Amino acid sequence: MKTQENEFFIDKIITKYQSLSKKEKSNINLCLALIFTVFIIGQLYNGGEVFGAFLYNISH
Repeated sequence: MKTQENEFFIDKIITKYQSLSKKEKSNINLCLALIFTVFIIGQLYNGGEVFGAFLYNISH
Protein backbone atom coordinates (compact mmCIF):
# COMPACT_ATOMS: atom_id res chain seq x y z
CA MET A 1 0.00 0.00 0.00
CA LYS A 2 2.82 2.41 0.75
CA THR A 3 4.20 2.25 -2.80
CA GLN A 4 0.83 3.16 -4.28
CA GLU A 5 0.61 6.19 -1.97
CA ASN A 6 4.14 7.26 -2.94
CA GLU A 7 3.38 6.90 -6.65
CA PHE A 8 0.24 8.97 -6.19
CA PHE A 9 2.27 11.62 -4.35
CA ILE A 10 4.81 11.77 -7.19
CA ASP A 11 2.02 11.99 -9.74
CA LYS A 12 0.53 14.94 -7.84
CA ILE A 13 3.88 16.74 -7.88
CA ILE A 14 4.32 16.14 -11.61
CA THR A 15 0.80 17.38 -12.33
CA LYS A 16 1.35 20.53 -10.25
CA TYR A 17 4.66 21.21 -12.01
CA GLN A 18 3.09 20.77 -15.44
CA SER A 19 0.32 23.22 -14.58
CA LEU A 20 2.78 26.02 -13.73
CA SER A 21 3.45 28.85 -16.13
CA LYS A 22 6.68 29.03 -18.13
CA LYS A 23 8.04 31.76 -15.84
CA GLU A 24 7.39 29.72 -12.71
CA LYS A 25 8.96 26.63 -14.29
CA SER A 26 12.04 28.58 -15.32
CA ASN A 27 12.39 29.97 -11.79
CA ILE A 28 12.22 26.47 -10.31
CA ASN A 29 14.68 25.12 -12.88
CA LEU A 30 17.08 28.03 -12.23
CA CYS A 31 16.98 27.46 -8.48
CA LEU A 32 17.59 23.72 -8.92
CA ALA A 33 20.47 24.41 -11.31
CA LEU A 34 22.05 26.81 -8.80
CA ILE A 35 21.71 24.29 -5.97
CA PHE A 36 23.27 21.52 -8.06
CA THR A 37 26.05 23.85 -9.23
CA VAL A 38 26.94 24.81 -5.66
CA PHE A 39 26.90 21.13 -4.69
CA ILE A 40 29.20 20.18 -7.58
CA ILE A 41 31.60 23.04 -6.81
CA GLY A 42 31.72 21.86 -3.19
CA GLN A 43 32.48 18.31 -4.26
CA LEU A 44 35.25 19.49 -6.59
CA TYR A 45 36.70 21.61 -3.78
CA ASN A 46 36.69 18.64 -1.39
CA GLY A 47 38.28 16.44 -4.03
CA GLY A 48 40.97 19.05 -4.67
CA GLU A 49 41.64 19.35 -0.98
CA VAL A 50 42.13 15.60 -0.67
CA PHE A 51 44.33 15.52 -3.76
CA GLY A 52 46.39 18.45 -2.44
CA ALA A 53 46.87 16.75 0.92
CA PHE A 54 47.92 13.58 -0.89
CA LEU A 55 50.54 15.47 -2.95
CA TYR A 56 51.77 17.28 0.17
CA ASN A 57 52.19 14.03 2.07
CA ILE A 58 54.06 12.41 -0.81
CA SER A 59 56.44 15.33 -1.25
CA HIS A 60 57.26 15.74 2.46
